[in-house]
Amino acid sequence: MNESNEVREAARTARRKRARARQAALLTGGLVVLLAATLAGYTFLYKDIHPGLHAGGIAIGGMDRAEAAQAIDKTSSGIFSDGTAIELSIYNKTYPVVVGEVTKGMDSHTTAQEAYNYTHTGNPFVRMGHALTALVTRHDIPLTIAVDHKKLVTRLDAISAEALTEPVEPSWKVEGDTLTIDRGAPGVDFDRSTVDAQVTEHITNMDFKPIKVEVTEKAQSAIDLNAIKAKVDTLPKNATVDKADGETVLDAVDGIEMNVQTAQKALDAAGANARTISVPITRTPAKVNAQALREVLFRDTLGTSKTNFSSSSASRANNVRLASAYINGTILNPGESFSYNDIVGERTTERGFKPAGAYVAGKLVDEVGGGVCQPSSTLYMAVLRSDLKVTERTNHGFTVAYTPLGEDATVSYGSLDFQFKNSTDYPIKLLADSSGGTLRMTIIGTKTSDKTVTTDREIVATYTPETIEQKDPTLPVGTTEVKQRGQTGYKVVTYKVITENGKTTRVKIGTSTYKKKDKIVLVGTKAAAAAPQDSANAAAQTGSAAADAPSDPE
Repeated sequence: MNESNEVREAARTARRKRARARQAALLTGGLVVLLAATLAGYTFLYKDIHPGLHAGGIAIGGMDRAEAAQAIDKTSSGIFSDGTAIELSIYNKTYPVVVGEVTKGMDSHTTAQEAYNYTHTGNPFVRMGHALTALVTRHDIPLTIAVDHKKLVTRLDAISAEALTEPVEPSWKVEGDTLTIDRGAPGVDFDRSTVDAQVTEHITNMDFKPIKVEVTEKAQSAIDLNAIKAKVDTLPKNATVDKADGETVLDAVDGIEMNVQTAQKALDAAGANARTISVPITRTPAKVNAQALREVLFRDTLGTSKTNFSSSSASRANNVRLASAYINGTILNPGESFSYNDIVGERTTERGFKPAGAYVAGKLVDEVGGGVCQPSSTLYMAVLRSDLKVTERTNHGFTVAYTPLGEDATVSYGSLDFQFKNSTDYPIKLLADSSGGTLRMTIIGTKTSDKTVTTDREIVATYTPETIEQKDPTLPVGTTEVKQRGQTGYKVVTYKVITENGKTTRVKIGTSTYKKKDKIVLVGTKAAAAAPQDSANAAAQTGSAAADAPSDPE
């Protein structure tokens, strides 16, 4: 009986619990329905901008659209005229972007409409969600401001030009006995489009807090001590003369030497954060300073030579004199080189040169500038006697009559040149005189000893010409005519004989090889006719004249 009562009691308890659960469910459902109905009513029945909505930070909830537009205009009007700016922070320095200078004005009515549309358009669930979000957490609608992106980009470019840079490459300078190395600095830049978007967002939200701009760095090159040494190290340079006037003396320059190991130790000791590093250098004074040069400038004759051109044709003599005039007065400071083709220039009729006899490919022809090899050869003779360093010289193909064997120098513009270097410690000047049919070349400078130089030569081979007969049907039988006279060829070794401080040395200059030229005789084969005696005499005289032609017209 007791068990039956307990079962019935448990059943009644279970029924009571189910009843209470149904009541709770009905109550909760009712509340949900009530809240949903309330939210729906709030959302769909509210005719103005819902509470909690803002525009660019301006509270416009509870206003109709006209009131909201007025509130937006009233609150924001000053930012376009009072110089309100958004500061861009770049490397702890700020750069203003003035709002009024990069915008075209405010559209408050569109902004108010956007705020209204936020809860009044879309599907019902979206609208209720927006209304609830605005009420509970606040929602901000961006202001409809026309940003002038062209002007904004122009302002950002101006800021970039001032604040951002390309990498500053390492550099160096020498002052006194110290080499100062500057490590340089990295270049910095920023993404224009990102900053444009950030500024635009801040303006439309009326958020005028500074924007910290993220920059990218471009590292400068690493310091290359070996490359710096290659530029820093210089040999001492003696005092020189200004070639513009031939008189003003320019100061000497000390030689400089940098030690890479010493520089590396200085870099390591300074640390990576040090911008500049000081490195000691070694200076070597020049041998000849300005004061010493002034006292001896162009004091001595180093060497001189002369050749004769009195028998030359008028055109050839013109070319000799013209080339000599270009050479006359040329100054070479210590270590400088002379190029005959550079100084005399191209041999053209426009520059005053005339056609005259010259050998081209072994044949005698008239060529503009014929004869200019005589000034180059005469100058070569003076250079040898001045004991200067010859860097380029070519002998003629055949011997020439105006210089000793082994002392000529042929030239041809664009191919063959005669060059030498001022290998003394002092400036030298070239003097060329072509008066009276004699060409004189003199080199003046400064002697440092009693040195004298002469030349000598050794003929190591002789090439004897042959006589070649050629039949000529235009000449009578039994007569001959010399078409080409013979010329002996040689292989010659030339020496400088240098006497200095009582000691004489013989220095080999080089070897010159001159080709032989065979004698060509024309032999007549024309049938004999009764020829007057005077004609035979004339033929003999013609052959004699050909034999007297000069060995080489150049």
